[in-house]
Amino acid sequence: MLPPGFLDTARALVRANTVSANGTRAAVDVLAPLYEAAGLALRRQVVREGAVDHVNALAGPGGTGSAAADPSRTQVPGGLLLVTHLDTVPAGPEEAWTRTGGDPWALTEEGGTLYGLGCADVKLDALCKIEAARRLQKTRLRRPFWLLGTFGEEVGLKGARHFAASDLFEEIRPRQVLCGEPSRLELISAHKGYVVVRCTISDARARLVSTAGPGIEELTFAGKAAHSSTPHLGVNAIRRAIAWARASGSAVVAARGGSSANVVPARCQIEVPAPRENGEPRPDGTRSLPAGPPRPNLWRALATAGALEDLWLSLLSEAEPRVDARFDPAGAVGGLNLLESEDSGAPAEATHARGAIRATLDGRLLPEHDPDLLLARFEERAQIWVRELGQGDLSLTIEATRNARGMSLSDDAELLRSAGTALREMGLDPAPRAKPTSTEAGVFARKGCEAAVFGPGVSTGNAHTPNERIEIVELEKAIDAYERIVLELCGRAGS
Repeated sequence: MLPPGFLDTARALVRANTVSANGTRAAVDVLAPLYEAAGLALRRQVVREGAVDHVNALAGPGGTGSAAADPSRTQVPGGLLLVTHLDTVPAGPEEAWTRTGGDPWALTEEGGTLYGLGCADVKLDALCKIEAARRLQKTRLRRPFWLLGTFGEEVGLKGARHFAASDLFEEIRPRQVLCGEPSRLELISAHKGYVVVRCTISDARARLVSTAGPGIEELTFAGKAAHSSTPHLGVNAIRRAIAWARASGSAVVAARGGSSANVVPARCQIEVPAPRENGEPRPDGTRSLPAGPPRPNLWRALATAGALEDLWLSLLSEAEPRVDARFDPAGAVGGLNLLESEDSGAPAEATHARGAIRATLDGRLLPEHDPDLLLARFEERAQIWVRELGQGDLSLTIEATRNARGMSLSDDAELLRSAGTALREMGLDPAPRAKPTSTEAGVFARKGCEAAVFGPGVSTGNAHTPNERIEIVELEKAIDAYERIVLELCGRAGS
């Protein structure tokens, strides 16, 4: 059984809108009294961007027996750090959240399953860890443990990177780090690397097209959202829209699609002068927009964005090694997951004006792959290709917004052996596995910590999709697992 009040707190935690751009202060405010009730002192790292507070929450140490017990032990390094990221990806189309009444932040229970944004990836994991710490509040351990809630995991592991570079990290200097991600309560000892590039394709002489007369048609292309680590489980709406533009040859005056770099886009919209040309695949919806001033034809820039995705996917498929059987998918994967157009004003007498398309590509790399080498190859080949195609009119700028290597921990590491023992005693499978996503564990592995991933819930086909879900029984098991893992790794004092 979940402890009293768990679900009420879970509802409040999911209700706290911590989409990465909004910061995590609201979630930390929900968790703060729970840390206190578990006997864990809370320290906040605040990174302020404009009016937004991005907050890391470090709570601990635990395992000191009581608040008055041997205060000198609070500074002992070499313990266990349990990490949970508190931010989420954007919700995407709210009407797709059919299990929560169209409100992604309304945690809803149905038949022993909870639905809501972040319930599996990965907010409720924090509550499981706090409850385990509460159970251990009176326990004196040989080594301390801490809980860390991070910001910005979904947009570049920002909170983990900030913490790992801080004095707080040096103060506690954990020997082992267990990062929460939905893993079906299985240990994850290896994960892929992750790179994201933002490409801006500018057309200096885009032909101005009239939108007078019938006006503009907005064409909507539907896809299916999925975590970008498993793109084969989704349908990329941006790719469908570009295919239509290529097939029709129609002028395009605006384009936008996708919700996040790490989500296969479920929707893409392009605007074309009416009446539109025919093309395939057929749009899933149309809407008439009023006429306006002439606008740049972005067809050439949009087609180039599609070609850059083709190049990107080709480079990913060529990276050696081609496959690693530990992962599913077994090789490097990626896609074009964000698209946005821009145009500049033009004098009334002009026939051409600048127009641009911003396209964001992501890639999931095997642990042996070098992300810097991939980015260098892409930059070189893409620039040559765009110069030749554009004949001086097209230009390309490429910005790497994420660059994280993969991670692989030896099966004989103490973290895996001890955590495996705890799971085996619970009747759970202790065998380490690989995860196709990138996680905060890689940040801590590069700091010299033994790092792995563990958490309740299903990732594949669930995280980063509408109607994200987690089973209550998995949360119950996770609480027991965290308690046992802490005892196994940190050890009772005197035992």
